[in-house]
Amino acid sequence: MHRVVITGVGAVSAYGLGARTLWRSVVSGRSAVDSLRSLAGYEMSSPPLGAEFQDFDFTTALPGAEAYAHLTDRGTQFALVAAQEAFDDARLGSALGETIPNDRFGVYLGTTTAGILSATDMAVSHLTRTPLPDFSLAHAFCPGAWPDLIAHRFSADGIMRSVSTSCYAGGESVGLGFRDVKEGRTTVALAGGCDAPIAITNYMSFQIIGATSRWTGDPARACKPFSADRDGMVFGEGSGFLVLEDLDSALARNARIYGEIIGYAATSDGEDMVRPSHDGSRWADAIRQALAEASIAPDRIDYVSCHGTGTRENDRAEVRAITDALGRTDVPIGSIKSMIGHAFGGASALELVCLGMILVDKILPPTINYSAPDPECDIDCVPNEARPVTRCDYALKTATGFGGSNMALVMAGWED
Repeated sequence: MHRVVITGVGAVSAYGLGARTLWRSVVSGRSAVDSLRSLAGYEMSSPPLGAEFQDFDFTTALPGAEAYAHLTDRGTQFALVAAQEAFDDARLGSALGETIPNDRFGVYLGTTTAGILSATDMAVSHLTRTPLPDFSLAHAFCPGAWPDLIAHRFSADGIMRSVSTSCYAGGESVGLGFRDVKEGRTTVALAGGCDAPIAITNYMSFQIIGATSRWTGDPARACKPFSADRDGMVFGEGSGFLVLEDLDSALARNARIYGEIIGYAATSDGEDMVRPSHDGSRWADAIRQALAEASIAPDRIDYVSCHGTGTRENDRAEVRAITDALGRTDVPIGSIKSMIGHAFGGASALELVCLGMILVDKILPPTINYSAPDPECDIDCVPNEARPVTRCDYALKTATGFGGSNMALVMAGWED
């Protein structure tokens, strides 16, 4: 078995371009949530709120973007930009084809909603008899084609995986990349997730089932994970990517190391197609399995980056899963979705990018908009202000998705 380290990170979020932009913004506690301009013309039961990247321009964000513009959905464009940053951050350009063979470089991408924006645009154009958008729907909509585009850009000749595990597809992508590097099937995995889910069909579907916040005050205060007055999630968008590398390869080329992935597991509730299991038992099983692979005791976890959507049922189930698996309630548990919303397939990947930064900088981002404790979420959620810590050696990432799928990933800090 091989040890797996993180040697590069990249992100596109509602804050703008770059992993450092994301990190500085979440540490500052600044909300990116606002009224959704892209849905302003639709009548809904409550105002559409979310965190969207205003004025994103693919052609200026990515050198050579013109070659991909007609093949890509907005979500794929986010992915290409974030993947490029992670690739550059890991300094893979000088290594690929030299110390790292091209056929030992794999691409792993997770998406929940795939090319829903492209499909919506095409449908609207057809129904209104306006000129069709200038893109290839076969490439822009189908998620199976998305890692192809990334592999093409970086001449990756190794394993390619497209993952669509509901709301944590990006986390599953990283987990699969970790597994393939650990078990020797590849040397480097460029792994992450993306989504641009803010389409009218998608938004109204979530509103109909009562998942979205009905908040009518300041949009920045809409998402309130673990607070007693929380009333639902808000949409986000973006992409996060990590370069996962065999430790021997990373050391041989003197790569910077953010942290090490030491355990991963996924489970399924097998109960409900929308709601998580009330007791969080199968989610807790995923955490226990990840800890077992990591060979660390539950009391070694210093921080949990949680799913934390701000829905009543999800937050309660997650708290039960974490506290049952760890056997404690004192561990800090934070949700950056309070600031950037739920980016669907990009969410867990963005959170893992931040988790790497947490291990390096020893700062816990806040869960903002927390105003009143919920007795069923009796935890330390790092409320409202970032917290410097003297130690953060081991961190846990948890996530879940529609259909009852759950994941847990354990990351360890790195000392040179």
